[in-house]
Amino acid sequence: MLKAIKITIIGVLSLVCLFFLIVLRLFAIKIYDSTVQMSHMKKLEANYQDNYQAIDESQFLNFDRFDESTRLNEVHLLASHNSYKKKGSDLGKFFVGLGDSFAEANALKYGYHNLTEQFERGIRSMEFDVRKRKSSFVLTHVPLVDNSSVAPDFALALEEINLYSSNNPTHFPIIILMEIKEDWMMLDHALQDIGAQELNELNLLLEDKLGDRLYRPKNLMAPGLTVKETIMQDGWPTVTSLLGKVIFILHPNNMNEAYFSLDESMATQPMFIGSYANDLDHENASFVVQNDVDVDLITSLVSSGYIIRTRMDESLHKDQERIEQAILSGAQLLTSDFTAGRKDIKSTDVITLNTYTIIKR
Repeated sequence: MLKAIKITIIGVLSLVCLFFLIVLRLFAIKIYDSTVQMSHMKKLEANYQDNYQAIDESQFLNFDRFDESTRLNEVHLLASHNSYKKKGSDLGKFFVGLGDSFAEANALKYGYHNLTEQFERGIRSMEFDVRKRKSSFVLTHVPLVDNSSVAPDFALALEEINLYSSNNPTHFPIIILMEIKEDWMMLDHALQDIGAQELNELNLLLEDKLGDRLYRPKNLMAPGLTVKETIMQDGWPTVTSLLGKVIFILHPNNMNEAYFSLDESMATQPMFIGSYANDLDHENASFVVQNDVDVDLITSLVSSGYIIRTRMDESLHKDQERIEQAILSGAQLLTSDFTAGRKDIKSTDVITLNTYTIIKR
C-alpha cells in the first residue's frame, strides 16, 4: 500500500514538474523574442546611420504617388494579417490542438519577416494585436501557446516604424489596424484589463514614438465637421499629402465606445475608429472592417466613400476565387496571409496585384 502511494506521489510530482517545465519553455520564447528584437533595433539604427539609401517606392506602385489627383480611397493595397507574428513552437500548437482543435493549430503555422523587411517588400498595411502586460503594451497572438512575435515590445515596434518612415520620408502612407485584445488572459497572469487609463497610455505612446508622422483624425476633419461628414463632403485626402505618414485604425470591438469617450471631438485622438458594415450611423465612420468577401456589400460601401478592409483568405487556405472576388469588390485594404512579407512560403505562393503591392484601379 505504501509503495503504491509513493509511486502515485512520484507520478503526480513528475507531472507537476513537467507542466512547469513546459510553461517555462513557452515563456522562454517571449524572452528570446524580446532579446532578438532589441538586437534587431541596434542593427537597424547602425544601418540607417551608414550611408543608407532610401527604398525605391515606385517599384511597388502602378501609379505616380506624386500625382495630386489620386485620393487615398482610390488606391488598393495588400495588407499582411497578424503582421507581427512568428510561426512559434510546435509545443504551443499542440496545446492549441488539445484546447481547441488541431485544424485551428495548423492554421497558426505561419510567420513574418520583421516589420522593416515587410516594408522593404512593399507592405504598407499591417494588423497588430495589442495587449497590456504588466506596465507595457505587447504584440502577441495567443498568450503562452502562440506568443512568438517579431516585435513583442510595442514601443520598440513603433520606434522601428518611425525609423523606417524617417529614413524613407516619401513612402506611401502606412496603415495599421490595431486590434486590442483581452482574450485568453488566464494563460498569462501578467496580462492586464484595458480601460480608459490604458487607452490613454496607448495614445500617449503613439504620440511619443511617432509624433508628426502620425496622421490623426484632426488632420482630416474640416472645420466644424466630423470625420464622416468631412469624408462625405470633401472626400479623402490625396496620397501625395499623406506621403511619409502613418495611420492607425482601432479595430471595431468593445473598445470603440471607451476610446471615443476619451475625447468625443476626436481632436486629440491619434487613432481613427474602425466600424463594421452594420454600424455606420455615427460621426466617426470612415474605415470599415468587412472580413467576409461580400462583393455587393463592399462595392456599395466603397461607392459611399468608405475605405474597406477585407480578407482575401483565412486559415491558411488560398482560394483563388475568393482572391479574385476580394479584388473585384473594390476593397482598398486587401488582407492576406500570403503576402511578400511572410517568411515561410515559396515565392510562387505570394499574392500580388499584377506584380505590385499597391495599385490604382
